[in-house]
Amino acid sequence: MRSHHATLLVIAAAAALTPLPPGINAYEVAAGTRNRPAEALAPVALRAIAAAREANVKLGEIEFPALLGEKTAFDDVDNVQILNWNRDWCMASMQPLAGELDGELWLAFPDRKELELAREEWPGAAYAKATLTTLEDAAEVLSGSSDQAWGAAFARAAEGLLGTSNLGAKPETTTAPAPQVVVAVQPGDGGPLEDWLNLERCQPSDGLLVSVNGAFDKLRGGFYPRPLFPKLAECVDRFVVDAEALVVLKNVADKGRAGWLFRVYPEPWQLFAQGKEASLLLETYTTRPAYNDCVATLLKAGPVVA
Repeated sequence: MRSHHATLLVIAAAAALTPLPPGINAYEVAAGTRNRPAEALAPVALRAIAAAREANVKLGEIEFPALLGEKTAFDDVDNVQILNWNRDWCMASMQPLAGELDGELWLAFPDRKELELAREEWPGAAYAKATLTTLEDAAEVLSGSSDQAWGAAFARAAEGLLGTSNLGAKPETTTAPAPQVVVAVQPGDGGPLEDWLNLERCQPSDGLLVSVNGAFDKLRGGFYPRPLFPKLAECVDRFVVDAEALVVLKNVADKGRAGWLFRVYPEPWQLFAQGKEASLLLETYTTRPAYNDCVATLLKAGPVVA
């Protein structure tokens, strides 16, 4: 009887929650579903950003698997693929917000080369409404300083001496309107650690900063040892730990079972078990559950029967 009551509560809660993106599958990319999960996340992300702005959230994260809908959680991907995918997803998904905010939406890319690629791959007036910049340049404008990776610092010095640049054209961030929303495209993950330090400096004075696939879980989990990276550790303590989960879709897997931890702000967290053809909501949480607790719930639930 108690188990039946718990099941009814889960079903009732599910009716008011955002469902998993259609076509999502941890095991395979089925014919006809390619790109559907990623496309479905776009309006979800915009809705979460709107809710966060309404609630005066200052820092939010959007995190989901690279190449969602193109690769499974078990496929190998390289960093170039991931960079390209995150760039394209942000340019396409944030276009409606750019239409609303114009230049007061800043898209901050890891470096100037990625910024140039964004302009080349996404031409047209609709995509030119947002202010396109880099983490470093945005940090300079919004905070008055930035951290540079060793290679970038060397190239910047050569740029000053020789009058030429291998970094790409400097964006005109200084003349852009003050941002209401800054969306950082894949900050830090796969790039220099200084990206995360610059990300902190990209906080608008009266707006929302959003990290898209910036691997905050890696930072919170202590991937970079504090004794070796003290400056980054301090940044995590005062900045990253305060990030609100706007959209998080994280794969959970163990012993042949797979599932998803999913959250859309301001909703509760949801844990799904993934079957070969369907998924099943197992549990909801008011706060983010530990990964090991998700695994335990997933294994206890048994296989999903489609």
